[in-house]
Amino acid sequence: MADHVTVLCRLPSGIRLDLHDLPSLSERAQASAPIMAPPQARASITLNGIRQDPHYHPLENRLLGRAGRTNVPTDFWKAWLEQNKTSSLVTQKLVFAETTAARADNAMNELAKERTGLEGAEHTSLVEGVTPLHSAA
Repeated sequence: MADHVTVLCRLPSGIRLDLHDLPSLSERAQASAPIMAPPQARASITLNGIRQDPHYHPLENRLLGRAGRTNVPTDFWKAWLEQNKTSSLVTQKLVFAETTAARADNAMNELAKERTGLEGAEHTSLVEGVTPLHSAA
């Protein structure tokens, strides 16, 4: 088994994945007095977002069909996935893993036309009088 997987992130700026100690979180939730300090993650990894995709260019700002890639230890990924299996990040394939670079490329080819809802408005749908920033007016 590979010790790392390639995690693809379809969010523009990436995201930090935190792995928590679930029994500790359960104790905090059942405490008689509220604990005001935020829970501390036992491990964290920050994923690259679309803007770190080598094909991304800020002038065109094309997000569709792009994803940031981050090598993540397999053990961390499996544990995080187990803790977050019902998260919209997972269910909507905003964050997912592939075992090889070729499989990652194939997955992104399959998702190339699937919108995430984070893409900008098409310049053809802008209100009259509003021009895109990169248009040559």
